[in-house]
Amino acid sequence: MDAPHRTSPVPGDARRTAPRIAPLSQDIAARIKARRQTCGLSQDALARALGVTRQTVSNWECARTIPDALSLRDIARALNTTADALLTSPGPAARDRALAARRELCTVAGIVLALQFIAMAIDGAAIGGPAPASSTGFAAFRLGICVVGGIWLWCIARREGLATVRQMIDFASLASTHPGSWGDRALRFTSRWFWTLWFALSALMYALGSGIGIARGQTDASSLIAPAFMLLIGTIPYTWERSNARNARTGQSRE
Repeated sequence: MDAPHRTSPVPGDARRTAPRIAPLSQDIAARIKARRQTCGLSQDALARALGVTRQTVSNWECARTIPDALSLRDIARALNTTADALLTSPGPAARDRALAARRELCTVAGIVLALQFIAMAIDGAAIGGPAPASSTGFAAFRLGICVVGGIWLWCIARREGLATVRQMIDFASLASTHPGSWGDRALRFTSRWFWTLWFALSALMYALGSGIGIARGQTDASSLIAPAFMLLIGTIPYTWERSNARNARTGQSRE
């Protein structure tokens, strides 16, 4: 028997706790729930078999979150079925569309992030020195890519019902055909530490650019203030994400 429902959130919190969910996510959630009930398992029993919390299982079945590729494989094993049976819609066209959307998300996000990190290194090398003649054109190009990429990512997220960065990363991880591969593990790690990694990598790229500028005599050591400041700001999301990771481990150990 399923665990009793928790008290519903007050109406004022409804919009924050119930984001719009894509039909594909609802289909996966419905298949997981139907298969669990067919196997005669409660949410608690499935959670124990998977080593997660009951709330995690509930989130999957209510389509609040999307299980990543490795979790989907483990769910399929626990429910004596296949990941394709949980993931795939009756028609192949739906599966192809879902895979295309995930790969589209990975490609666009990868291009935008890679350009930003490269630009940070270039900016770090130019701090305190004379601006090159091409800097204005590059800045305009960078801004254009960010605007186009940001709108593109927003359209993908809206189309697929993704409300947070974590949901986008979990959704993208399902594009892999090899659950448990290094790519899937990297995506899960990125999902847990996204903002910490963002500030750390940004500071690293600025420091790298500043080091190149100092070595060439184009700037001085004061250019290292910017990456140091970014690392200082990065302690805020690190504290928050570390607390979330600790709470997740505590919840699993109580099962």
